[in-house]
Amino acid sequence: MPEGPEIHRAAQRLRNALEGSIITHVECPYVTIQGQEHRFLGNQVLSVEARSKAMLIHIGEDVLYSHNQLYGRWTVQKNSTKSKKTNRSLRLKLQNETHTACLWSATDIQLIEPWEIEGHPYIAKLGPDVADRDVNFDDVLKQVQNPKFSRRQLSHLLLDQGFLAGVGNYLRSEILHSARISPSRKLNTLSTTEQHNLAHSAIEVTQLAFDQRGVTVAKELYELLRENGLSRRQARHHVFTRDGLDCHECNSRIVHTRMSGRRLDFCPSCQN
Repeated sequence: MPEGPEIHRAAQRLRNALEGSIITHVECPYVTIQGQEHRFLGNQVLSVEARSKAMLIHIGEDVLYSHNQLYGRWTVQKNSTKSKKTNRSLRLKLQNETHTACLWSATDIQLIEPWEIEGHPYIAKLGPDVADRDVNFDDVLKQVQNPKFSRRQLSHLLLDQGFLAGVGNYLRSEILHSARISPSRKLNTLSTTEQHNLAHSAIEVTQLAFDQRGVTVAKELYELLRENGLSRRQARHHVFTRDGLDCHECNSRIVHTRMSGRRLDFCPSCQN
């Protein structure tokens, strides 16, 4: 499933291609928006924004809400570019004079009015979005110190979008490693310093992943590891999918486990 950085990058591509333009062609084959072409055609794309793993495209008087879930994907290309073949199912096509944007395979797609955004069942429950450039450190720290979450184990809590929005599975492992905190710890066991470290790491690691297209190690280290023959999967993170390899920080062996039914990797020395 795409995580916050991936959705925010998709929003940036859509923004660059569509924002301020008039929709000249539209296709709405998906059942929840079928027959609604008139609500897009001839209207201006006012803005595009990501909220955690959801996309909001403001067009005319409406807002297109979509959530990629596991298989959804947005693509953007110039109209002059030949489309690539795909096995994905088209859900929506938006075209202006220069670009075509397509949403594929998603199943959570709705047209809503602007006033409905904040009350939307998904949007309303979100915590601070750590993939958002404007996220406030104090808001993130407040969540980390919130008694509502205090008794929950971090390995589970970091997948809860109501805690910190935009964090998914690879970011969970990477944030905890960056903060030097064991995934088995509960939130209420963290010291004040550890609380600050967790809040700082959640923002820094997530936004680094945005900047570097999913890579959460320093660019120089990533390039060196790739030059030395490591795959992108093994080079792009500090711990995630690196089980059996040495930690970059202490040379201990990275350990793989499963928590909340999903993969989690950590360094038993750095995160003791």
